Amino acid sequence: MPAEFFSEISDAATIPNYYYFDGSTWKASGSGKSVPVVSPIDNAVVGTLPIVTHEEIDTVLQVAGDAQAAWEATPLFKRVGIIHLAADWIRHFQEYMGNLLIREIGKSSDEAKGEIVRTADLIDYFADEAQSIQGTTLDSDNFPGFEKGRIAMIERVAHGTVLAIAPFNYPVNLTASKIAPALLMGNSVVVKPPTQGGISATHLVRIFQKAGVPPGVITTLTGTGEVIGDYLVSHPKVSMVAFTGNSDTGLAIAGKAAMKPLLFECGGNNPVVVMPDADLAATAREIIKGAFAYSGQRCTGIKYVLTTPAIRDQLVAIVMKTLPEMVKAGDPRSPDTKLVGPVISEEAAKRIEEAIAVSVKNGATLVTGGKRDHAMIEPTVLTGVIPSMPVIAKETFGPVVSFVDVASFDEMASIINRSSYGLQASIFTKDEGTGLVFAKKLHVGTVQINGSPQRGPDHFPFLGVKNSGVGVQGVRYSLEAMSRIRPIVLNKPQ
Repeated sequence: MPAEFFSEISDAATIPNYYYFDGSTWKASGSGKSVPVVSPIDNAVVGTLPIVTHEEIDTVLQVAGDAQAAWEATPLFKRVGIIHLAADWIRHFQEYMGNLLIREIGKSSDEAKGEIVRTADLIDYFADEAQSIQGTTLDSDNFPGFEKGRIAMIERVAHGTVLAIAPFNYPVNLTASKIAPALLMGNSVVVKPPTQGGISATHLVRIFQKAGVPPGVITTLTGTGEVIGDYLVSHPKVSMVAFTGNSDTGLAIAGKAAMKPLLFECGGNNPVVVMPDADLAATAREIIKGAFAYSGQRCTGIKYVLTTPAIRDQLVAIVMKTLPEMVKAGDPRSPDTKLVGPVISEEAAKRIEEAIAVSVKNGATLVTGGKRDHAMIEPTVLTGVIPSMPVIAKETFGPVVSFVDVASFDEMASIINRSSYGLQASIFTKDEGTGLVFAKKLHVGTVQINGSPQRGPDHFPFLGVKNSGVGVQGVRYSLEAMSRIRPIVLNKPQ
């Protein structure tokens, strides 16, 4: 593949002219409207994305539906080969893609490179695992009252056209985590990328197209959620919606998607429980990493810590001592910056600043941080926080960690279980048995013992309960979610 691989879209000036690539030609959007992609680093415009019209959405979804049957009929080994080739090309362009992520969403060099490498590995794993998805048969006489003579042949088939909606914080990885399983199971895919991260996601789709996915089977539709989101998720030609984003948006989509299958990962607001016997030095490092990596803009980020006042005093002291070693806020392009750069926009930073200020006004103690400079929020530690304060009542998508004093384990469980969020929780203790017993009391998707919340390894099940998600992700689980079973029953003459 020539070096001009991205020539159609790598120049930011060309991006607003196109909304759909059919495998041979870019189609121009006639809306005349676009949205700028502004770097959180310096407010420079990285590029612009078109806001497509509803008529253009109709066209793309018609083409996607028309192309899907032939793609599903393509032998699996051929689909697997195309997906593996896409992973290879992502690795080939990892420096290009990583640098684009830095500019577009403000990731550090290490975080951006990590996202690209992890994406390629994930795609390969999907392709390998898809070959083990098999149908099965059932005999009628297994169930009481039925004789032999009926055989159910149960196969997995595609839903049809999958709408993939990804967030700004992992626009490559979390787009690929939807595209790869959907394509492997025979679906066509329409990607609605975020605005911030939309250029990176468009490049990713281009890689799949260049790797050999047929015209119309994978396409991109760009525009703001306010303008095209409702129309897309409720469209009759969309067969399934796969979404990652905040809980409020997830709830709104679920209400408009009617009877479509959903695969959602929404807000986290993840708590940490620190038991009296925990290794406080190790716990402090996990809290810092979990709270401040990518400036706290992760659904699996640590948001608040539950412990007794006596443990809290010791733990906060260790956190404050360790913080300068692990965190240095600054320009993500600088090799000196550690974990914390700007949040995604100045508007987002203002919301975080306000949540901190209101919480402090209502009685929280600001231990460190709290100040804003454009899109930069200082790494912030708060104590004396109660669950009704805004820093933990709603997910704060920024570099803020709050300490909540509790009197008992029952109170810890009650605070976690009352929350409308339920992605993950962490328990720190030297007694793994105690940790396992307490973990079973928590109404969350996953409980981590002696580790911070995380999505991976990617073949582990990943899910949220309550307002944190619908369905189960993880390599095999995502492949199964991107398909449905189709039983065909043979009735043999008696």
